[in-house]
Amino acid sequence: MMKKVNIVMKATHNWTQEDEQRLTARLVDNFYDLINRNEEEGLYWTGLQCDLVELAHIVWTSGKLMDRRGFPMDFQTIVHHICRVLHVREPRNPSSILSSVRARKNIRVGPLRERYMQLFMRANVQDPMQMEIRKEEHGGLVS
Repeated sequence: MMKKVNIVMKATHNWTQEDEQRLTARLVDNFYDLINRNEEEGLYWTGLQCDLVELAHIVWTSGKLMDRRGFPMDFQTIVHHICRVLHVREPRNPSSILSSVRARKNIRVGPLRERYMQLFMRANVQDPMQMEIRKEEHGGLVS
């Protein structure tokens, strides 16, 4: 896991569709790895539940996570598994959380994809999601 770094950035949108595809591929890889883990490994999501649901939606819309039969995993299943592994209370209706996120009018909290793109492109953080995952070992959190 990566250590948190204090970073100050100026908001810009200087990224290409290819950059966004690279970030999405990284997120899909993270979800693939995490969903195949056991919750007993002691991984914990330290970010907001709504951010994790938004990440799950990004992964779902990519259509790149498949179930055992070779069909794309549905949104609810992705949310169920990622919440189980990262010890997050599973929302009853993840779609309503997504609607609330999209309706946010707080200028200080931009869309998650934009926040992650800023870290990915401007701060050279190659795996922004890992900054919000901690591993608990022997009763204490380890980054």
